[in-house]
Amino acid sequence: MLITIAWRNIWRNKRRTLITSGSVFFAIILAVIMRSSTDGVYEGMIENVVSFSSGYIQVHQKGYWEERSIENAMKINTNLLSKFEKQEGVSKCTARLESFALASGNGKTKGMAFIGIEPAKEQMLNGLANKISKGRYLMSENDNGIVLGEGLANYFKIKPGDSLVLISQGYHAASAAAIFPVRGILSLGSPQLNDNLAYISLHQAQQFLSADSLCTSVSFYLSNVKKLDPVANSLRSAFSNLPIEVMTWKEMMPEMDQFITADKSGHLIIIGILYLVISFGLYGTVLMMTYERRHEFGILVSIGMKKSKLITLVFFETMFVAFFGALLGMITSFGIILYFVFYPIRFSGKLKEVYVQFGIEPVINMSLSSNIFYYQALIIFLLALAVTIYPSFKIFKLKPVEAMRS
Repeated sequence: MLITIAWRNIWRNKRRTLITSGSVFFAIILAVIMRSSTDGVYEGMIENVVSFSSGYIQVHQKGYWEERSIENAMKINTNLLSKFEKQEGVSKCTARLESFALASGNGKTKGMAFIGIEPAKEQMLNGLANKISKGRYLMSENDNGIVLGEGLANYFKIKPGDSLVLISQGYHAASAAAIFPVRGILSLGSPQLNDNLAYISLHQAQQFLSADSLCTSVSFYLSNVKKLDPVANSLRSAFSNLPIEVMTWKEMMPEMDQFITADKSGHLIIIGILYLVISFGLYGTVLMMTYERRHEFGILVSIGMKKSKLITLVFFETMFVAFFGALLGMITSFGIILYFVFYPIRFSGKLKEVYVQFGIEPVINMSLSSNIFYYQALIIFLLALAVTIYPSFKIFKLKPVEAMRS
């Protein structure tokens, strides 16, 4: 009954209700799109860097991360990999052999990183073959070719079918030198990876570095990336008897994690200011509504209506005004975000160069995370709840006779 009355009451002054709901509507659209775009950019940045290098979680020999030397490589077998994959929250894991080499091609020389991978697994986990812009992907574990980032290919001015010479130091200081035919050119999301990274098959990497049956790390992919820390802690507990170290991408790349945290804080301040403006709009509406209806409130209380029910009625009215705008705003913003999920905004020109300098892919991806919408609904609810404190106080202190005389 109270809900029906509250719904009718808010339309007694349609203009005021529409203006207030409209302010909530536009604020929700701005807040959701801003949050979705920032989260989308960060998720894309993390996925581009993490998926093609360290993995969301990495397991390696104790001491490897400090020195990043092949001398700290570990032996791995299918039995241990199977145990890793059976852990709760783990989607898949893959062994990698990472090292550095001096590359030479077309009279130019450059230091670069390379990763020995299991081609079929990498394609299944992160779609690496889909990043090939020219040429082809590694066909099998026995493929003796190499695929390069676009930045490296441009530096050496080489294309698929050309060859690249790699010179490095193998396991136990063994000499490592080989010529690798270029199979394809990769367009990775991170400019830093594009300029410095190449892939060869794990089997070829082990032969090249004289490191049979060895890998420097096992990279983990998660069924839910939001459960990063619980899965890492579970792995630490389950394999505490082994001389291995479990690290999350946040521990391996603290600079990127700190950058994201700091940038998110700035955006949250802007969204907070936006909601502060909304709260004043709602407060103004409730203030005016309470003042105009003092006489009505006095009559209702005098004929026996409990003040608690009257407070509840005003609470429902405030919620209807706020959530009417919020619901329309969320539906509209969802449609806008859905469009940009399929057609992301890509930058060009000088703006693209700025993004590249900061190591960020020059594209704005949108996130459809449900948390974005839940948080907005929660914030609107809390704002409406806070705004009803004033009319509740006034009704509680209301003297019917004085109110009817006003």
